[in-house]
Amino acid sequence: MAAKLDGLTRRLVSQKLISQADAINATQLAARDGIPLVSYLVGNKLVDQLSVAIAASHEFQLPLLNLSALNLTHCPGNVIDTQLLQRYRVLPLSIADKHLNLAISDPGNSAALNDLSFHSGLKIEMVVAEDEKLGSAIDQYLQRMNRNYSSRDSTLILSQDELTIDSAVRNDNDDELNALDETPLVRFINKLLLEAIALRASDIHFEPYESIYRVRFRIDGILQEMTHPPVKLSARLASRIKIMAHLDISERRAPQDGRIRIRLTSKRTIDVRVNSLPTLWGEKIVLRLLDPLHTNFDPNSLGMLTAQKEQYLNALQKPQGLILVTGPTGSGKSLTLYTGLNSLNESSKNISTVEDPVEITLEGVNQLAINSKAGVSFPCALRAILRQDPDIIMLGEIRDLETAEIALRAAQTGHLVLTTLHTLSAAASLNRLKSMGIPIYNLANTVTLIIAQRLARKLCDYCKESLEISEKILIEQGFTGESLESKAFYRAKGCNRCNDGYQGRIGIYEVVPISERLSRIIMSGGNSTRFSKHMTKQGLLNLRQSALLKVAQGLISLEEANRLT
Repeated sequence: MAAKLDGLTRRLVSQKLISQADAINATQLAARDGIPLVSYLVGNKLVDQLSVAIAASHEFQLPLLNLSALNLTHCPGNVIDTQLLQRYRVLPLSIADKHLNLAISDPGNSAALNDLSFHSGLKIEMVVAEDEKLGSAIDQYLQRMNRNYSSRDSTLILSQDELTIDSAVRNDNDDELNALDETPLVRFINKLLLEAIALRASDIHFEPYESIYRVRFRIDGILQEMTHPPVKLSARLASRIKIMAHLDISERRAPQDGRIRIRLTSKRTIDVRVNSLPTLWGEKIVLRLLDPLHTNFDPNSLGMLTAQKEQYLNALQKPQGLILVTGPTGSGKSLTLYTGLNSLNESSKNISTVEDPVEITLEGVNQLAINSKAGVSFPCALRAILRQDPDIIMLGEIRDLETAEIALRAAQTGHLVLTTLHTLSAAASLNRLKSMGIPIYNLANTVTLIIAQRLARKLCDYCKESLEISEKILIEQGFTGESLESKAFYRAKGCNRCNDGYQGRIGIYEVVPISERLSRIIMSGGNSTRFSKHMTKQGLLNLRQSALLKVAQGLISLEEANRLT
């Protein structure tokens, strides 16, 4: 009988935690019932769960994990199928360098480890956990992963099988699209789309590599790994998405842009911008989700300080001039512009936009998308719009000298022009336009307002922890005046209502009206230092000061302020 015992059962018998007969019987019955041996031993109270965990840790030379100290919000989601998690009683802990770290109570189950490695496409590394505590943690983890979408989004009530893909254009790929509608691949993509919408993700990244394929969501500005489909599905996933977006599936050597419309209810649709990019190991696909439900055009929701909001609204009321909104990609520039346009949207005004592409549709606003294949560029579109008697023009971005010259000319001839520029600060935007070749006097006489901005992750109101920071550190970080006296400092913790302690985002702004004094500084070729001194004299906050003020208000963490500024 002793020959039938090996590994963990042999150690348990040798430590006299269980009799040899009971060990053999348990092994046979666990195999018959198809459950892990450790679960059978603990469930039938043959051995205490802690004793089994310690024995397994010693037998397999693995660390013993204290699940009580584990924050489940940090566990990666959708790495392993739900049924496999429950069958093998494992909990994904982290993913790094093509390795998946799992908590398991029965590390001797080699068949389970092979199955998990095959389905995840990753190498498995393990830590040991107590069985009943592990089961409870798995249940909580699955509740978080499979929570009712209505907890985050009260209108999202469809399953992935009910999701509808719409398009205003039909082509020869539609028959293939319909033929694939019942495949597991389609259901997998639909499930990802619904989960991204529920989590309020702004982007989905489908990324092929040599030995792994990963899917990441950008949530509150931060990319998070969600799942790892098999590498062999790389081409099929790319083709399916391209078919949905009406792209050319035979073209794999050049980037392509498309659009998907997801209809969730009769009154709610979500636009998805799709971009394919050829990479070394296949096509990377990025989906940008534009959900009108979470788009608020109220100026009060932008996050500007009262004085900054008034300066923006005052500039919008001027009959002519150029309003520049600057910042890196993903800093919320478009929403700032759309909010301004929405406040100006009246039947008495002719408003036109030129965008690449159109991100949010506004009824009453004439929106034109750039189409390079048809010869519709920014300069071409601007010239056409100027012949249609516009009052207000929104230009998606100034990219070159020709576009900048037309925009400035429009602002000088009785039009209010709103546009964006990719720079890091208000002062840098003027330097950028000068480097393009715009004369200084044109800038000084035409630009009426410059807004530089970032998007910061807001602390979760339910779990944020108070934090004491010494006055010395606060001064070193740049706190002054009332913000230095604030006691409302917080840090992120994490709960089942948020993402690692953060929920939603708020804008951080540097709003600079171009006054007569600042115009003279610009005309005299003033540099960034003189620009900053003028801001200080006028009581205008730069990005760093605005961020620290939101830290003192308890809206964001100091860590987040340092990350952005």
